[in-house]
Amino acid sequence: MAEKVMLLLVGGRSATPAIMGALQFVDEVDRIKFLLCEHKDNLYLTFQETIIRLLRASKPDLLCDDERDVKMVDANDFDEVTTAVTLLCHDEAKISYVNLTSAPQSMSFAVYNYIRTNHPQALPFSVNTHTSQITPLIPGKKPQGLTKKLDVKEYTKACDTDVFQYKFDVNNLSCTPEQAKKKAQEFTINAAHAEQLLALLRRAGETIKTPKTINLKKTKLPKTIDMRELRQFLAGLHEAKLISRFSEQETQFSYRVETKYDHAFLYGDWLEYYVYLQAKENRFDSVKMSVELQDYKGEIDVFAVHNANALICECKTGKYQTNDLARLESKAIKLGGNYCVRLFITTALKVTPEFYSQAANRRIVVITGNELPQVAQKLKQEMDQPTYPRN
Repeated sequence: MAEKVMLLLVGGRSATPAIMGALQFVDEVDRIKFLLCEHKDNLYLTFQETIIRLLRASKPDLLCDDERDVKMVDANDFDEVTTAVTLLCHDEAKISYVNLTSAPQSMSFAVYNYIRTNHPQALPFSVNTHTSQITPLIPGKKPQGLTKKLDVKEYTKACDTDVFQYKFDVNNLSCTPEQAKKKAQEFTINAAHAEQLLALLRRAGETIKTPKTINLKKTKLPKTIDMRELRQFLAGLHEAKLISRFSEQETQFSYRVETKYDHAFLYGDWLEYYVYLQAKENRFDSVKMSVELQDYKGEIDVFAVHNANALICECKTGKYQTNDLARLESKAIKLGGNYCVRLFITTALKVTPEFYSQAANRRIVVITGNELPQVAQKLKQEMDQPTYPRN
């Protein structure tokens, strides 16, 4: 029986479209062949190596010979592409699927012309990364949704990197996961009030070595702080075990922070955890938080993948600056460029028009403190119909 073969064209700014398409049909083929665009830094050869590695994780016996099954061409030379695809597919193998996504027009037209003439049984298709659909490129075939998925770790490998570690583990907190969830929700419901009180706690113990007892002198508290509200707030944290040994004297409030994880949660991890939980409730294929990548400085606060599309969030409590946007953009570029949706989520109730403008220039959607209760809907909206289309 003749081998069933899939042909992938690899070009563009990311390996994601090729992977999205190949995953859908990998179980139906025996061998995979690649036609790569030339690149001065061999970028597309790197993509090819990543793609075959990921596909073999799904199907270990998938065949691909580096000499026989991989060719590189000038993608804008129609005749060169035609010659290369003829050599690649001239044997008796049965070409079953051809992914034309992300290749330049001349390359796609040349391959399509060859395939329809010489392998009419094959299904040429493109991947609509915006709607997460396979579009068959022959009459009478309807688009189909994606059934095979990528998780966060697999997606990072598709972007030629890998997960180094996940820095946050809710089980490291002194409270239970349910208590952490409840507190994060409480902070979100009245973000302005909670942020004012949390900022006070951050200033009191910004560079602490845990365990640490912290005293809040009443005479040094801002006049805008209501003592009764602060007392209730601290009592609530004590009840949730995020602080311990809470007491009030005539001149001060006193409490103890037991672990660096509790301190980090109050400092800002609560917002990341809240956004993470909202993404989980949206049933994305894979969601991780506090993701550190190999050989990359900084972390991705919330990282979600759905239908092989990525969405990353930068979560900021307290002060923020325009440099935060640049850092978020650089992470997105590493993780798929325009295929990677970017959200900047802040507890600030409003940001300046200039900040919105700079975010828009970097294809970043800003979510402010007033919008935090609706973040689940915004995550779903941006994953399904992003403000800045994937292209």
